[in-house]
Amino acid sequence: MALGKVETIDAADPSNGTIIEDESGMSYAYNDPNFASTGLVVGSPCTYDIDYSSRIPVATNLQPYTPTTNDITTVVSGPITVNPGESLNVKKGGVVNGVITVNNGNLFVEDTGSVIGNVTINNQGSMVVKKGGVVNGVVTVNSGSALKVVNKGTVKGNIVVASANRFIVGNNNGGGIINGEITIDKIRKVTITGTSTINCGA
Repeated sequence: MALGKVETIDAADPSNGTIIEDESGMSYAYNDPNFASTGLVVGSPCTYDIDYSSRIPVATNLQPYTPTTNDITTVVSGPITVNPGESLNVKKGGVVNGVITVNNGNLFVEDTGSVIGNVTINNQGSMVVKKGGVVNGVVTVNSGSALKVVNKGTVKGNIVVASANRFIVGNNNGGGIINGEITIDKIRKVTITGTSTINCGA
């Protein structure tokens, strides 16, 4: 599953329309014969299934969901699991000592927050490291919607991408920093800005 919002609904045939993926910001067509029974309207948060390996991905099985957000601003111990529909913000000096597993949720490490451990992303989950956030361990993306290391965010460990939609290093707000090695098996798009630093294990 992935997370997003309903962008448009075909007035003549509500089983077709578009959704916007939360973390990549990409728009995708949906085709869901059961859409009319979901209660979703334009702007509704939703989960959906999507095969990013398809040449033209199409979302299916749209379902409403209520997002929840948790903030970590102190030192806590892992392991921590970010469940479907959840967003976890490690920020303002927050520290996670241990592993984090993201299952179709969103993880943000920002504003001097840090993770002292590995991060694994499954089931179209996403992670953003930005604004001085630091991940000290290995980041493994088994099936993800987006991995962003931007605006002075740092990943000190290796990055292993088995399957993902987007891998973004750096944006208009500043470059990302990666100290470890990067291994990519399957991904739709990689963007790296000239302001980013990738040391590849140096």
